[in-house]
This record gives sequence, structure tokens and C-alpha cells, in this order.
Amino acid sequence: MTTILIVGGVILLAMIGMSWYGWVTLPADARVPVHFGAGYNNFVPKRIGLILHPAAGALVLVITILASHHAIAVHGSKSAPDFILPIIMVVLLAVQFGAIKVARSRSVMSNQGGQLDR
Repeated sequence: MTTILIVGGVILLAMIGMSWYGWVTLPADARVPVHFGAGYNNFVPKRIGLILHPAAGALVLVITILASHHAIAVHGSKSAPDFILPIIMVVLLAVQFGAIKVARSRSVMSNQGGQLDR
């Protein structure tokens, strides 16, 4: 259980650091893609997009910890394998990295006068 907290916390800090990096390097009018919801190509303003990814990571961390704690309290030592949380969190971190990369390339294209699909 302690390992889950430490690994999940470190990955969550990496997600917060990635959001900070995006906040500093992306232009103010950048739009960040999010794929939470009905479909793809959902672009939101920079502030929302950079907050949404770490919030999703924090939600996954809290749900996993609560589920593990409940499973230990009710069923003894039966809980989800410890490798599930880091895999989910690393996938969220990779999605966040990709979203910042796409937002940067779209803002560069719009600054150069390129056509964007909307």
C-alpha cells in the first residue's frame, strides 16, 4: 500500500510538472486536446486542458487507494495488483505529453498562417 502511494505520488508530481512546463511554454491562446468524453478532437483552452490531466491522475490515485483500502479492510489482503496504478498513471502522463505536443504544433501552425481543421 505504501508503495502504491509513493509511486502514484511521484507520477502525479510528474504530471503537475508537465502541466507547469506546458503553462510556461505554450502561448496564451493555445488550445489543448482532451480525449475525455464523447470523442476525439475536443480542444479546450490552455488553462482547462493543463489542469484536467493532473486532476484525472489525482482522481485515479484516490480511487485506487480507496479501493485498495476497502479491499484490505473487508476481504483481508485481497486487492488489485500493485502494478495497475502505475500503468494507468504513466498512460495519463503520456497522453498529457502528447496533448502538450499537439497544442504546441497547432499554435506554431496558426502563427505561421497554416490552415487548421476545426
